[in-house]
Amino acid sequence: MISGLIEACLAGWLLLAASGTEASSVDRLLRSLAREPPQTVPFVEVRRSPLLDEDLVVSGELEYRGPGRLSRVVTAPYHERTDIDGTDVRIHREGRPERRFSLQRSAELGSLMSAFSALLGGNRTALEQAFEPRIVIQADGWQLDLLPRAGVTQGDVEKVVVQGKDDTPACISLWMRSSGQATVIRLGDAAQDTRQTRDCGFGPRDD
Repeated sequence: MISGLIEACLAGWLLLAASGTEASSVDRLLRSLAREPPQTVPFVEVRRSPLLDEDLVVSGELEYRGPGRLSRVVTAPYHERTDIDGTDVRIHREGRPERRFSLQRSAELGSLMSAFSALLGGNRTALEQAFEPRIVIQADGWQLDLLPRAGVTQGDVEKVVVQGKDDTPACISLWMRSSGQATVIRLGDAAQDTRQTRDCGFGPRDD
């Protein structure tokens, strides 16, 4: 009985220690990723769906304008600007009328926005309101898995994964639970290296 109690206590202490270590690692990572707005970074986005014969690829720039404010400017293969301000989303595509809607209507866009804004803002509280963060530190970089919290409206989003090295995120990937869709966004220098897409979680298409 005593032996079992000691083992249970020891397991609990180890769990608390591991939890504290992970929390401090997340804090350190967020501090290193925090950026003063405005910030602009080139990106390449690859979207994969079982319903499409080929991956959809667009490129352009992401503009971080402060907490809750982000712009996605696509320059190839077409021109489109998406401005997010709080929960308000406006999309203007060349040759088409402007679209405007609430961020709550798009679980995918909302998840990416929550993750990107919290990371660049160095805001752990905001990050943990929407996700349960799990971090893996390796010699060649780090990976932050963001799992949507129960009760938080994230639709079909299964997880968001951020990978990088030192104080620089290289890619953000988003995985949908039932549809099989996935999106990888390569950032900065990684946007220029097509091999990075595979490193961010995409291998060759199976179909």
